[in-house]
Amino acid sequence: MSSKRRPFFYIHQLEQLVRLQLESTLNPLGITAGQYMILSLISHHEPISSAELSRLVRITAQSMGEFIKYLESKDWILRREDPCNKRVLLIETTIEGRVLLRRCEQEVGNLEKEFFKSVPAQELVLFEETLKRLSAG
Repeated sequence: MSSKRRPFFYIHQLEQLVRLQLESTLNPLGITAGQYMILSLISHHEPISSAELSRLVRITAQSMGEFIKYLESKDWILRREDPCNKRVLLIETTIEGRVLLRRCEQEVGNLEKEFFKSVPAQELVLFEETLKRLSAG
């Protein structure tokens, strides 16, 4: 049996560390890391349907529905009928959602700056490119 740790192990460890730090940064703002991710995606793709969001995040429609219900209950997003297809609801951020998202982006930006401070800029660019390529599947 090999004593070498696999890349998946390090990826999993890093994901856990990032999630913990995101949660501790975002919780004082009243939002979780997952809710922040969904709100951010909505703002970058709005208007967008719940089904499209589910595909982007790679979670079930039911799980996405729970996120959407919660974000809507906080008045951070709204749903409206798609004028081209009355059966589809399009999701958009509200003013309150955009204000919260700006605060989150500032805090997450500060967190990332601190988190990656020991990584040279060139390596960070390469790391981001590698992550994007791997995420694309």
